[in-house]
Amino acid sequence: MAHGMATRIFLLLALFSGIAAIPGCSSGGGTAFVLFVEATLLAGFDYTHADVNGVNSEAIVIACGVAAGDFDGDGHIDVYVIGGSAGKNLLYRNRGDGTFEEVGEQAGVAIAGIHGAGPSFCDYDGDGDLDLFVGAVGGESPVLFRNDGDGTFSDVTAASGVVITRENTFSAAWGDYDGDGDLDLFLAHWRQFFPGVDLEGADEYLWRNNGDGTFTDVSGPAGLTAIYAGMEDHTFTPNFTDYDNDGDLDVLVAGDFNTSRVLRNNGDGTFSDATTGVFTDENGMGAAIGDYDGDGDLDWFITCIHEPDPTRPTAWGQTGNRLYRNRGDGTFEDATEEAGVRFGFWGWAASFADLDNDGDLDLVHANGWPSFGISHSFIEDPTRVFLNNGNGRFTDHAGTVGVSDTSQTRSLVCFDYDNDGDLDLFLAANRQQPHLYRNDGPVGHWLRVVLRGRAPNTQGIGARVFLTAGGNTAMREIRAGSNFESNNPANAHFGLGGNTTVTRVRVVWPNGTETIVNAPTIDAELIVQE
Repeated sequence: MAHGMATRIFLLLALFSGIAAIPGCSSGGGTAFVLFVEATLLAGFDYTHADVNGVNSEAIVIACGVAAGDFDGDGHIDVYVIGGSAGKNLLYRNRGDGTFEEVGEQAGVAIAGIHGAGPSFCDYDGDGDLDLFVGAVGGESPVLFRNDGDGTFSDVTAASGVVITRENTFSAAWGDYDGDGDLDLFLAHWRQFFPGVDLEGADEYLWRNNGDGTFTDVSGPAGLTAIYAGMEDHTFTPNFTDYDNDGDLDVLVAGDFNTSRVLRNNGDGTFSDATTGVFTDENGMGAAIGDYDGDGDLDWFITCIHEPDPTRPTAWGQTGNRLYRNRGDGTFEDATEEAGVRFGFWGWAASFADLDNDGDLDLVHANGWPSFGISHSFIEDPTRVFLNNGNGRFTDHAGTVGVSDTSQTRSLVCFDYDNDGDLDLFLAANRQQPHLYRNDGPVGHWLRVVLRGRAPNTQGIGARVFLTAGGNTAMREIRAGSNFESNNPANAHFGLGGNTTVTRVRVVWPNGTETIVNAPTIDAELIVQE
């Protein structure tokens, strides 16, 4: 069905039923509608994540992953997925016509027979194309692939020095924490070490990019060893971000069993623990970072477990999701109840994204847990699609807008795979098929900003993009972070709501310099060169 026809049918249904149209309170003064259509097989995603029969552990049941990025530089977003130990990982090249072709074998990234997790695209070597990191669990080894620029990748793990002795590596994030221009790596591991192996000092969280294709574990010198001393490693989802607006990248880490941490960058290559009593998520898993309230600073959402039956005996925390609103002074406050986003079942990956193009950030998150080890409560719980009401509150509309996913979803990405100006959703599930939901709304104009930074930070990771339209300014931070075992493309998507022009786009690069583009063409991709 053509996109325009689907939208017209949706609006007609809204008129007759009164329930299918979901208005978004647009900061630009418009009213938006959003409708998602299942397009998984139509787009060419015909695979099932599967593990070897009889192999089970908590880590393996958690493991999954998807990364979105334009690996071949043709202007279309491609997708890399984890296939499970019974199969192989897959690389889907976007043909540019709404369909994908699988090219993992030809590209040299079809890792087979391992419990993979948390892939991440990023240009770590500064040569202008996207490289690929792939995590692993159950004692298996992560892999770092260098993009050779001809549609193929080379395994450079050993030469890079990123050799992991931890049992699990679930998620990865990239950012220039030390301000030397190249992108460093933060890894989240979760759970125990190999039994009987002495890992004294082998923290393996923070890997400094040496600028020559190699990395060094600097967790100790950076202060992370002291911060995490005495804690069992339950790190799940890291993100480099400048939460305190001081010009350097901090790290926000969502962690299980009360181990979420705010790691404030001291500006000298070290970090301090800035976690306070505000942070009460008991089972932090996935995370989203974005300015949901439009006040110019970055807020932090963490998915967590919420048991819907309070009478059931449980062995986990009951906080539910947590939304930490940035107060703009280097501190956060808990806005969960005010925002209405606490109840999300057993949450995993999450992302802020303007799904209805009304100008403010909505929130989507995956969830689910099988009967393995604990409970039957979370087997078929739905994905959450919280639309931003524009007043600090969200309302879940997943079922109404067509996102009917009840799989064991772990990972998700928000990206415009068909280049029609609205954000689509790809949900990757453990031991099940994925779901691609094509966005066939919304009404409203848009602008996508892609940065071309100077080498070695060619994607402008850490830059901030400010868009002014209709007298209002919205901000996006360019990140190569993690939603949980997943990463979005490193670009900035802005919905314009009822605005038909953009006054200007201002880019603040990681080094503090600025680029301003006045009156850019809307409903298009704007490429900004540093």
